[in-house]
Amino acid sequence: MNGPEIQRTVVLALSDPTVSHAFARILDLRGHRAFVADSMYEVIESEAFDVLVGEFGLPARSAGVPMDEIVTALRALGHDPVTVALANEPSDRDLQAILDLDVEEILNRPLLPERLIEVVEEVRDRGAQIDEDGHAEVAELEIEVGAFAESGEATARELIAWCVRCEIVPPTRARIGSAVSEAVENAVDAGAHSIRLRARLTPSTLEIVIEDDGPGFDAVDAITRCATDASTGIGRMHCLAESVSIQSTQGEGSSVTLGFRVTVTEFEEEFRIDLTDLDFFVPATSKELLATLAEDPDAPVVLSPALAVVIGRLLMGPRPSSLATSALRASTIR
Repeated sequence: MNGPEIQRTVVLALSDPTVSHAFARILDLRGHRAFVADSMYEVIESEAFDVLVGEFGLPARSAGVPMDEIVTALRALGHDPVTVALANEPSDRDLQAILDLDVEEILNRPLLPERLIEVVEEVRDRGAQIDEDGHAEVAELEIEVGAFAESGEATARELIAWCVRCEIVPPTRARIGSAVSEAVENAVDAGAHSIRLRARLTPSTLEIVIEDDGPGFDAVDAITRCATDASTGIGRMHCLAESVSIQSTQGEGSSVTLGFRVTVTEFEEEFRIDLTDLDFFVPATSKELLATLAEDPDAPVVLSPALAVVIGRLLMGPRPSSLATSALRASTIR
């Protein structure tokens, strides 16, 4: 068997140290560097590594610390390894908890050596996701809105529609929409006239920048007073996003940057479009979906029953004679 194209450093933190050592030996023979962590301290203090294989649902033998706490501790220290979870018939709730950890792969027990090797050698390094053309896999969106009472909700809805098309899981979408709505509403309340949102999605992170032309404010003072109080918009944004950065000066508007760790839902069909969580279409979504169906009537699109009716009516098209009649009647009204 040929060796791997990329050699990886792997830390195994499983409940059975004998199994961990056996798998470590197998990975070593494949040309990787594998280490067994027998305690939480050993995981955190390990030299830089690429992949963490942990056990969900059972405390890793490392001082009885569950996998989610290990991952949280690593990320708090600035480490973001690819994470592989070993699970024993996880429930739907367990699966959602695992997805919230931004896990790259979920493996069932009993774990087969060839399956572990396959996953370790196929996962991609954080921050280095590359497509077939050698470019980073990135999706971007830009929204410009005027400042009015419903701007926060309108911007959030359009952003969430894009997030659905990007297959971001529902719990993360809910946090994203809520935080963005807060940021836009703050800009409106501050006296802005126009607001621009720019979103940049990679396979593991989403960065959203919301800029406005408002009067600006003392950002340091505002964060000091509001960032830890969930009764304020700034405080609620800090509750919802993994990172919040605010830049503003008097008379020069403001800029809010929100950072989210995202989990993208994978489907069997490579180009499947799942729109079941939308309750209406924004223009861009309807145009894109109609274009997709015009090109491929059998495209794998998943819609809620209500949206299926909407698409059915759009596909039937308007009645030209009715439109002409309406236009003629309108032209005769004085």
